[in-house]
Amino acid sequence: MNKFMQVKETVLLLGGTGFIGRNIIDYVLKNKEYSNYKIVVLSRNFQREIDESIEYVTGDYADKSVLIRLFSKWNFTKVFHCATSTTPLTSGNNILSDINGNLIATIGLLDVMRDFSCKSILYLSSGGAVYGEKNLEKISENDICNPLSSYGVVKLTIENYLRLYQKQYGINYLILRISNPFGRFHTSEKQGVVNIAIRRALQGETLEVWGDGTQSKDYLFVDDLVKIIFLLLKQEVVNKILNVGSGESYQLNCILNTIRIYLPDVKVDYVESKTTDVKDFCLDISLMQSFVNFKFTELKEAIQQTIFWENSRKSILS
Repeated sequence: MNKFMQVKETVLLLGGTGFIGRNIIDYVLKNKEYSNYKIVVLSRNFQREIDESIEYVTGDYADKSVLIRLFSKWNFTKVFHCATSTTPLTSGNNILSDINGNLIATIGLLDVMRDFSCKSILYLSSGGAVYGEKNLEKISENDICNPLSSYGVVKLTIENYLRLYQKQYGINYLILRISNPFGRFHTSEKQGVVNIAIRRALQGETLEVWGDGTQSKDYLFVDDLVKIIFLLLKQEVVNKILNVGSGESYQLNCILNTIRIYLPDVKVDYVESKTTDVKDFCLDISLMQSFVNFKFTELKEAIQQTIFWENSRKSILS
């Protein structure tokens, strides 16, 4: 970024070294429209400098003193909250830790935002985990939430506190209930079956599938997700909870067969399903589409691009 260019948005990005966070940074850096963004990443994991316009700070957002130092230094106009320390499966191992590391930490963040008059937060929630098993063709934002995991309970509770802080302190929120994203910069071995399946195939390893593979879910290419995020921000959509998915559901076996078109040697071990796994869901995205007119990447093309990225990553690591 040109150092003489006026900065209009100073963003604190939590989870900036993670999957979606890295895609957000990549999008901002590649689009001149957002050259007036100054992004400060707070992460527990050290990250090499990607660009001089990105500031990396090592620390935990659960530490309020770290947040106070950052807010004292930077006049943040927005917070992008993409951070989570658990998955639906791991969250039940230590529920108190899940609450402290995610819920209590976020309330502390909101208190600091209030004290420093930062009035805007984007929060990435979970489309599957907050709703639970619904047995509906499509799930809308108005459907009752019945989470099956501590992860989902905490996400839903954070949503409620965001609404409370908006009413009490005027902190505007945009909550996005995201389906199952996949694509570039995914590195998790615990969550994200599309990337993990591709990775296993490239490494000649067997993929463990919970259940028989007939579970049907909404999968979202991360490039599409990030574009939708910035379209919503551009439209200045605030104080809304929106489903963000592809609006289509695919059986996992269908996803695996699509991967086999490009990587024939996809080996699968079907095991007993997990109680925390929401087996079937598809998000109703009509409310999101009322704000943005968006054409999704075709599934085969998205999977092909993901294979290309996973293959290039494998080459770097090997």
